[in-house]
Amino acid sequence: MFLSIQISCKKGEINSEISNSDTVQKDSAETATIQSSRETSEEESKSFVISCGSGCAMTYNAESVTGKLPDLKVKFKVEMYVDEQLNDTYNEVYLFEYNQSNEIENIHLEGKKDNVLKTLMPDAQRSFKEFAEGLIKKNSKDSPVSVSETSTFIYNKKTDPNTAAYQTMGTSSVKGLQKYSCNQNKIRYVALPAKSDVQLLLAPQDCGDFQYRYYLIAVTNKKVSGELYVEGEWYEPDNEEEKEVRTFSIDRNFNIKVTIKTPDSSIVENYVITDDGKFVKM
Repeated sequence: MFLSIQISCKKGEINSEISNSDTVQKDSAETATIQSSRETSEEESKSFVISCGSGCAMTYNAESVTGKLPDLKVKFKVEMYVDEQLNDTYNEVYLFEYNQSNEIENIHLEGKKDNVLKTLMPDAQRSFKEFAEGLIKKNSKDSPVSVSETSTFIYNKKTDPNTAAYQTMGTSSVKGLQKYSCNQNKIRYVALPAKSDVQLLLAPQDCGDFQYRYYLIAVTNKKVSGELYVEGEWYEPDNEEEKEVRTFSIDRNFNIKVTIKTPDSSIVENYVITDDGKFVKM
């Protein structure tokens, strides 16, 4: 089978075609695909190359990224080379659609419905997919606190200590977990969705002066990598009228918003979770 990509530069369309042949013609290494050992620098993550036939290559240069996760719009400057000579230049806009786990599901040309992850040749599909993976990492880094009011939240409610359904875990299974166990052999916690390799636990700290107090704990490589006081109440002895109350939410992109209220003020603190399980205030 011989695979080729038919390109209409005027309309900005790419279509896959299959025709019969006894042999498979291989494109040169310079024009076939992005090298598998590609660097992860910011400049390189803005562009990628796909083959469009023997001696033909197309470079996609990202000029702008707009929108909010899970839907991002990317405007590309496309440069088409034939026999290593620039043959044509034009613009294309693609829509990148992610699922709740921030995995790419659909990439299509604006105004079209065809998902390039299904219609293009495997090498071209892989190039688009790898660009999409780098795009979401950069988007999460550049705008971690951009949360839409209509976003789906991983956690966005008050935790009631009287009705909360806790799971338990032996403190010896995770280094540093004993600190949050109230001197018990097991820790109680509410399990939250993990961010990649970072496990998130919401643990009550009700063995002190206050019965309503929760810490968000990050666990990475079987050790506690971060903690954040996110929910509960605190006040000076005999001064409950000046009580401080904390609530929090985590959206599906793992942006954390902690709201701190007192009788006189209301403060919002925003945090992100790093890949190594640290909570970083923005």
